[in-house]
Amino acid sequence: MHDDQHIVRLYLLDQGLRQGYLYPRWVEGLGFGFGYPLYNFYPPLVYYLAEVFHLLGFSLIWSIKLVFIFGFYLGAVGIYLLVKKLTNRSSGLLSATLYTYFFYHAVLIYVRGALAEFFSLAILPFVFLTLDNLANESNWKKGIFFGVSLALLILSHPLIALPSMIFVVFLFLFYLIKSKFSFKFVYLFISGIFVGLSLSAFFWLPSFVERKFTLTDTILTGELASYKLHYIYPQQFIYSPWGYGGSATGLADGVTFQLGKIHIGLAILSIILSSIYFIKNKKINHATNYFLLTTLLLVISLFMTTGYSSFIWDRFKYLWYLQFPWRFLTFTAIFISIVGGYCLFFMFRLLEKYLEPRGLKILLWQSIYYLFVIFLILGTILVYNKYFKPQRFFYTTDKERTSFDEIVWHISRTSYEFVPKEVKTKKSELNTTVLDIDKKDLPKESYQVLNGQADVKKIRNNFGEKNYLIQAKTPIKFRLNTYNFPGWTAYLNRKKIPINDINDLKLITVSLPVGRNDLKFIFEDTKVRNIANSISISTFVFIVILNLFQHLRFSKIRS
Repeated sequence: MHDDQHIVRLYLLDQGLRQGYLYPRWVEGLGFGFGYPLYNFYPPLVYYLAEVFHLLGFSLIWSIKLVFIFGFYLGAVGIYLLVKKLTNRSSGLLSATLYTYFFYHAVLIYVRGALAEFFSLAILPFVFLTLDNLANESNWKKGIFFGVSLALLILSHPLIALPSMIFVVFLFLFYLIKSKFSFKFVYLFISGIFVGLSLSAFFWLPSFVERKFTLTDTILTGELASYKLHYIYPQQFIYSPWGYGGSATGLADGVTFQLGKIHIGLAILSIILSSIYFIKNKKINHATNYFLLTTLLLVISLFMTTGYSSFIWDRFKYLWYLQFPWRFLTFTAIFISIVGGYCLFFMFRLLEKYLEPRGLKILLWQSIYYLFVIFLILGTILVYNKYFKPQRFFYTTDKERTSFDEIVWHISRTSYEFVPKEVKTKKSELNTTVLDIDKKDLPKESYQVLNGQADVKKIRNNFGEKNYLIQAKTPIKFRLNTYNFPGWTAYLNRKKIPINDINDLKLITVSLPVGRNDLKFIFEDTKVRNIANSISISTFVFIVILNLFQHLRFSKIRS
């Protein structure tokens, strides 16, 4: 798959946790051996989940695979519960099948390897489900569940979480009208969003504020990653060849963007059956209203992937971080699956109302109906299962995938957007920005003495704390082979000293006097990180206390 950094990222998270960091924002090895604040910017949820599997005894490789597997089941359960709540079990099962076997699902795993984005598809149904629960029963418990689902979505993939709010707002307006503008619902909805933002603040707030210190804007919003190069042409929804390549300008993509003929056919069938249902019944309820809204949201999600929406992309700069308009297929996946599943709901209602009174035995038409359900589900699986396969297999081990050369050179060359923006760069053959670092420049040791003479003893070399005892025979310049980034602080004999990073790689450099020196470097939390941590911890404590209070109150009432 394209993104093969997951095993290394999990390995580094595991190492950071073993060193005592509950949330290791800074990791070593990446950035060509000079380290960078990976988890200050990259969403951590999928790797913490993988770490649970790893702690249970699974290898790093299998821990990542299990996150993919778990994400499939979680997403299927979420979409099933949502659609079943709105319609019936058979519609829920069909929607879960359509969701699981949507083309973009296969692309995310077996082509792109986009683990975080893939897992956001597992969480999105629960965001919509908890919002529906909140609208139907507006209380604090439902509001907190909604907030927690939003927090998990942000911690899974913040770039998907932001545009998801477009659709959440549409749903909010729908429920607001349904509730006859209930103040309680509005209050709990806003509170749920506040809870979601607060719980995840430890991640998104520093990421948002400190992104300006990195190469993110240069690499992720321009050059070959510019959104302007990656719109989908409408005909590609119907057919575009399956492949394990990448996205390109025009129709020459090496990856498919088709929706699937079964998905399209069932969505059209749902619209036809809904029209017949509305004409015959002349009655609209919550389930049918939700169908109409979901159909509208499906159209919007498809529209946002095409060049026709460029006037929106051009005006909202934060969307540029999505890089690819076709990422809106994430939302298409959920909406087309819901709309497609509704065909069984409308079919069941029409059969129930119009066939049975005309003499058709109820057992007979129900049998035909359920055979049709089984046919649709098994047919979908058989048709699309062939796409859910890797391009090729190869045998490797954790040791091979976490070797020095793998981390410091191979993986570092594939992802370096989080290094400090002042690091010297150059243009590649494709005219893209790359770091001006050759293999000979990779650090062999965690430090170097630039000039002067000194004996250096390494005391500690953790991700966020490095300690050296230095017996300087002459005044020296000591360079830590680590990029300087906000938070790095140097202490000489327990006193803070200035850092000089005026060099091509923005490496931490300090001047030391003659004599015995206790030199320590600590990656400390900045002001914004401290504020964000406090917000998340306070919110978590508040939720725990609130739930304990409600539990005690309920127990008292029962007694």
